[in-house]
Amino acid sequence: MKLLLKVMKALADGNRLRILRLLMDRPRCVCELQQALGITQPSVSKHLRILEEAGLVDKERSGQFIDYRLAPAPDPPDARAALMGHLIPWLRDDPELKAFSLRASQVDRRSLCSRAGPADTAVSQTLEV
Repeated sequence: MKLLLKVMKALADGNRLRILRLLMDRPRCVCELQQALGITQPSVSKHLRILEEAGLVDKERSGQFIDYRLAPAPDPPDARAALMGHLIPWLRDDPELKAFSLRASQVDRRSLCSRAGPADTAVSQTLEV
């Protein structure tokens, strides 16, 4: 029952659902998620830790970045895989999450992590609604 509670608590937060929606599109680093969500890096890291502990996301080093992605379904599939199978269409089709994902697609880790200046401003203005 402990794992069930972890999974349900992980899914009971709007920012964590937004993170899952963004990770459906592609793996992302913390700085991309931070920019897209408009919250602090420690908050993003806390949300990711909760999702990771629930077995919903995992991470992988990619050069200087640590990319977070949706956890692959285990073989054989378990209850989490079944739950995600039902949740993914909902996350994909929800109008608010669909619009959020579209705005967040303009976040570019190269400009964020290099602190290129003008690009950061343009992305911040784009994500404000």
